[in-house]
Amino acid sequence: MDFNIKLRDGTLLRGFIKSPGNDVMGFIILIHGLGEHSGRYHEWAKKFHNSGFGFIAVDLPGHGKSDGKRGHIKSYRITDEMIGILISECSKTFQDVPIFLYGHSLGGGIVLSYILRKKPDIKGAIITSPWIKLAFEPSRGKKILAGIMRHILPSFVQRTGLVTEHLSRINDVVDKYTTDPLVHDFISVSLFYNAISAGEYCLQNAETLSVPVLLMHGLDDQITSPAGSSEVASKSKLITLKIWEGGYHELHNEPFSDRVFNEIISWIKNLIP
Repeated sequence: MDFNIKLRDGTLLRGFIKSPGNDVMGFIILIHGLGEHSGRYHEWAKKFHNSGFGFIAVDLPGHGKSDGKRGHIKSYRITDEMIGILISECSKTFQDVPIFLYGHSLGGGIVLSYILRKKPDIKGAIITSPWIKLAFEPSRGKKILAGIMRHILPSFVQRTGLVTEHLSRINDVVDKYTTDPLVHDFISVSLFYNAISAGEYCLQNAETLSVPVLLMHGLDDQITSPAGSSEVASKSKLITLKIWEGGYHELHNEPFSDRVFNEIISWIKNLIP
């Protein structure tokens, strides 16, 4: 079912919700990755739905069917507001139901940064292939330039240079991604700066984590760094780290995705009565 939210500035974010009804065991709030959109997670959401969990996701600003310039998010205050609304809506509609944030890639960095800074009332978080560090770390000069440009021309966008074959070992997944009209390969100066800064914040403050986190990364990820995930995990006993040997960037779209799903469900069920 379609599900939309509106931010204070009038930006409309479009997505979907799947609810098992009154017997819901928990609710998953997904924050997707850069350049993609929530519609790519319909089949993944069905797995949670069939296991008794609700699932909700909206497209990030500047992504998918949501409002905004493609690839541009001015500030993480916007994603903070978005996540806050989603948590509030779930809490009001499904009272006393455990809520889990789920962030992938860019969304993983957004979620981890959010729970470290905001300490939300959730049961835990699932984070896959997060942008803590990129597989190829940008130069210091590029970071400095982004820091300057975000004040001058924050919405200036460039191509990401994503190699789509690095998303998954499944060719059909890559083909569908490259032909998806809602997918783009843009990133603005401000979004790049915010993502880099959020990753650094997570590394510096992971020990202040207050909720359990399942952190998973593919060992062969060539987009975001599994070493970055391992470094974050080493700083908090609340983080359960799972490195998938042979895994590319989209663990939910790999040949062993059923095992990935079972790992998530098993971890969740250990946290709820």
